[in-house]
Order: sequence, then C-alpha cells, then structure tokens
Amino acid sequence: ESCVREADMSTASASLALCPSRRAGRTCRGARLGPIAAASSVPPRPRKSDDAVGTLGRRCVGLILLAAPPAFAEEAARPRPVDLGSGVRGVDLIPGDPSASEASEGDAVRVLLKGRLFAKQGWVFTDDYKEGAGKDGLATPHEYVVGSGEVIRGLEIGVVGMREGGVRRVVIPPPVSYQDKTQEPVPRDFANRQRLYTTIFNPTRLANGEGDTLSTVVFDIELVRVRKQRG
Repeated sequence: ESCVREADMSTASASLALCPSRRAGRTCRGARLGPIAAASSVPPRPRKSDDAVGTLGRRCVGLILLAAPPAFAEEAARPRPVDLGSGVRGVDLIPGDPSASEASEGDAVRVLLKGRLFAKQGWVFTDDYKEGAGKDGLATPHEYVVGSGEVIRGLEIGVVGMREGGVRRVVIPPPVSYQDKTQEPVPRDFANRQRLYTTIFNPTRLANGEGDTLSTVVFDIELVRVRKQRG
C-alpha cells in the first residue's frame, strides 16, 4: 500500500513539473482528481496473505520503474563493456559499417588512436587527431598487422571484431600493455614520450607494488581501414 502511494507521489511530481496549470495551483484540464488525492480516497484494505503481499511487491516494482525518470532508461540503453580477452575490456562507441570488412588476426589495419594513462588521472599521452595532423590538417593514422607484435598486445586484441568506420574504447591492463620501450604506439612528442616511460617503468613505484596499475591504458580506436592479407 505504502509503495503504491510512493509511486503515485512520484507520478504526481512528474505531472506537476510538466503541467503549468498545476504549478499555478489550478486543476489540469480533463483531470478532476490528482494521483495523490485518488490514492488518499481509497478505503483501507484488509490484511493480505504472504502470497498477496508478494504480488503487491511485484506490482510496486513495476510502478516504480514506470515512474522512473527518463535518465534511467537512457542509462540502460547505453552499450555495456564486454571482455575482449586477456583482461581487455571494450565498448563500441560508434558501430562500424555492417557491410564493411571486419578486422581479425593477420589483417593489416589502419587506425586513429587517442591514448590515456590510468595512473595519471587520464592524462592523454598520445592523440592522432592533434599530434598526427599533417600539413593538410588530416590526422596521420597508425598501421600495423594484427598479431605481429608491432604494437602492444592489448591494441591487437582491442581491434579484432571492429568494422571500418567504427570507434571502440578499450581498457588495457598491464599484462597486455607496455612491456618495454620498443612497443608502439608512443607519443610523437619527445617530452610526452619520456613522461610516459618514467611513469610506467618507474623502478621505485614498481618496487612498491604499483605494477598492477602503472601501465593500465585506455585507448579510443577508430578503425579507418582493414586490408585482408592473402594466405
């Protein structure tokens, strides 16, 4: 009973916010009795059995969900991160072209990247859209063969399954992130490159047991092109 009343109150609040007549203290056209007044006019019901209470509880949940603000529906509609393998988590921000090629192991891919370092509160250490812009103003993409080891393993895992034109955000844990200074991608700017290395390969912090988080990186990957390798 109390749950029903609370749901009605939520509905009434939403109606009051939307209806200018109610805000002015008048009754909305076509509605003589508001939800709160209607609920208060219902006579008390006899005590219900446990089964009936359970049924009422389920109805209350339904009423609360119906009375929930639109923001909850929008939140539920957002894509959820999925496990891509080896601890890499990813979410597709923009789906690729369904008719375009899908990246897989052994394919040559061309991608635009934006990388953030988790240990530096999201510091952007590389951004192809800014750093890689050429004289024509267009970004310079990275190119690599998936599975060749040219880039950190997490990026190879992260691009598999993407289609051309898609954008995916991936969180890459240390085991498949930077293992040494020979791995790409790295900042084009020398100062940023040194800052990256002194953070993820910091001997003092590694000795303090921070290795599990130091090289965790977040990449936004835009797949520009997939070229299938001939067997």
